[in-house]
Amino acid sequence: MQATQFNSRALGTDDSINTCDCCGKTNLKFTVVIELADGELAHYGQVCARRNTGKTQKAITSEIKAAEQARIAAARAEFTATPEYAAERARFEEREQLARTTGQRMLGRVAAEFVRDVVDAAMAVRTSIAAKHNVSAWSFSA
Repeated sequence: MQATQFNSRALGTDDSINTCDCCGKTNLKFTVVIELADGELAHYGQVCARRNTGKTQKAITSEIKAAEQARIAAARAEFTATPEYAAERARFEEREQLARTTGQRMLGRVAAEFVRDVVDAAMAVRTSIAAKHNVSAWSFSA
């Protein structure tokens, strides 16, 4: 599995796979996930990632960060388009409107209980979307 500079890109790192697909070195702390020209994913150690792509470590790191930001943006867009997100925002706005109307803010447990059902529903959707995009559920707060 060899990649070249013009037809591969670094997508991220993976600490669950600790063997390089290129040289077979084992017990690596992590591997760099490289998408090859044919769409196949390869897991390379850092040295093999640089050698097989012809890219510097800085360029690989930059590609990894860009790929992560793209996944986060996609997850955020998907989440903010859900009815659960809209319901959560509406309930928080309702709580704020009550505070403006009554002149008293809900605090602590009362405030949390007021929004709990919609927050729980939104969190379930957020967690599912995060797993789908391979990002943290909190990385795409809207």
